[in-house]
Amino acid sequence: IEMDISGTDLPINYSFCAGGCPSFNYGALFIRSGRENHPYEGPSAFIATNGDVLFRVHAEEELIIEKVLPDIANSAVTHHLEFSRRGSKLVAEIDGKKYEKTITKEIGAVAAELLKRAPLRFRGNHVDKSVQALIVNVTNISI
Repeated sequence: IEMDISGTDLPINYSFCAGGCPSFNYGALFIRSGRENHPYEGPSAFIATNGDVLFRVHAEEELIIEKVLPDIANSAVTHHLEFSRRGSKLVAEIDGKKYEKTITKEIGAVAAELLKRAPLRFRGNHVDKSVQALIVNVTNISI
């Protein structure tokens, strides 16, 4: 999956909820998971307020790229992101720079069946979009 993202000049974890939403120091860029709880099997990417990016297909094996998007809230800056799994490697490419991690965990048969029916959600949690909300513009999505 690849896309372009830019900030909105608001903090990426800004809350639009009256009375406040659960507060996180990160938001979900995308999630596809058939399970509501751990082990969260399926592709997902998160962006933290400090610019860290986390990509995973299993909750126990994460590719973390530290402070790669320090200006994420800035609307004047657009970043190009690509995420994939190639065999036993997680691959993230951010603004032309490639990051990889070898993984060993497999998604089980039950989770694979659940994933077939699960939607791919952007800018929020796969169960409740107001949880782990990510306040960024997402454009030019290609799957």
